[in-house]
Amino acid sequence: MSGHILVPVDLDDPESWELTLPRAIREAQAAGGKVTALTVVPDLFAGLDWRYTIRGEFEGAGEFDMRKLVEEAERRLEQVVAPHVPAGFSVDTIARHGTVYDEILDVADELGIDQIIMTARRPSLRDYLLGANAAKVVGYAKCSVNIIRRA
Repeated sequence: MSGHILVPVDLDDPESWELTLPRAIREAQAAGGKVTALTVVPDLFAGLDWRYTIRGEFEGAGEFDMRKLVEEAERRLEQVVAPHVPAGFSVDTIARHGTVYDEILDVADELGIDQIIMTARRPSLRDYLLGANAAKVVGYAKCSVNIIRRA
């Protein structure tokens, strides 16, 4: 179905790649396409209480080197992806920093992605009020989005 498939991966959530990577690889192989796995390092301070930074925990905002965090995330992503990739096939990896759904959409546009394959959790009250990443990707992506529902 798709020539270039994007698979967003949450490094803290094995289901986000265990359910999606094998499927994306099978589809890409069948179509003679390729797969790119993406992980996003979210903005650290958006969800943290600002008092942690003021008290010096996390070494203060000035001490963070986001480039190092993104580089480490890409190394972890490569380790997560490697066991799923069959011989003779390769999966590109990308790590970004920012808002998860924005980065997914940006990478999809930049790479000319034909399909995004991602997982979605069952919605909670918070998702209805704030909007889940999967819902935003589905709503705004310029390509097909295949959501694999978790059990």
